[in-house]
Amino acid sequence: GLIKFWSLKNQSSQVPDKTGHVQDSSVQSRFFSNQKMTSVQGDIDSSVAQAVLTGHGGKILCIKTAWHGDKCLSGGADKTVRLWDIAGNGGKPLTTLNGHQGWVTQTHFWGPHVIVSASTDRSVALWDTRAGSSPIFALRHHLAPVSDLLLGNRSEPLMISAGADGSLATWDFRVLSGSKSESSSQVSAENVESSSSRTIRFPVAKMNHLAMVAKSQIGGPVKLSRAVGRSDFSFFSICDDGVVNEWDASTGRKLGARKSGHSDAVSGFSSFSPSDELLQSKSEDRGVESHVGGTLSCSWDGTVRLRRYSRKSRR
Repeated sequence: GLIKFWSLKNQSSQVPDKTGHVQDSSVQSRFFSNQKMTSVQGDIDSSVAQAVLTGHGGKILCIKTAWHGDKCLSGGADKTVRLWDIAGNGGKPLTTLNGHQGWVTQTHFWGPHVIVSASTDRSVALWDTRAGSSPIFALRHHLAPVSDLLLGNRSEPLMISAGADGSLATWDFRVLSGSKSESSSQVSAENVESSSSRTIRFPVAKMNHLAMVAKSQIGGPVKLSRAVGRSDFSFFSICDDGVVNEWDASTGRKLGARKSGHSDAVSGFSSFSPSDELLQSKSEDRGVESHVGGTLSCSWDGTVRLRRYSRKSRR
């Protein structure tokens, strides 16, 4: 039930090669440089934890830092969401949010006061830290534990939720703020309970990662990541079926699919942008392939796979 913070400063990121030239030995530069990845002493300063946060009453399942870095969220098996001040407060939580009836699997910030969390109780909860420690909305669409959340940026007030049954849903924060929803007095005991919370059951778009899925079938946790190379809000989903699907977030339209190459359960998935130092490469027909980012995935099959996405342009 502890959260520990470590320094990731590289003590010797600039080291000379055999010819005396200085090279960057950071993890990022070595990863994207076609060089063999080897362990370099000093990549992580693991001598002493910079801070230790205590308060959870069991396993911690997720953690998320704010963009400015001075606060973080955590969720765990004790069914709570906790807000922490990294810079101070003696390692104790600023706020403890109660309401979920299952393990908290995801936590996210949405603006300075709104927090979003997902749980094995099959709900997504929205909290306003100014309104107390109970959720203001409970989003209930999935018939299995909610495995992942993906939020748009501030100009895209959309959120995607994914369930272990393969279901995907798009929620619009603008609709939530003005919707007529079911009051908590009509919600059963298994729902997120609060005297002021409301339950929303109908997302603006519904999808399913699995093409053919029986009602009783569980396809494993679905993982989400932002799609690359598009100006609109589209996203990737991946499941234990080993397929990466791409979707339009606002309409739910399927944009494409490909095989990940994994032969076992997918344990991690993320996308990266062109700013991650991916270089352009020339194709055989003398066009130029401009890399727009890509995806990283890892699996219980023991492999980590990187796929680069590109668009071709003529000179």
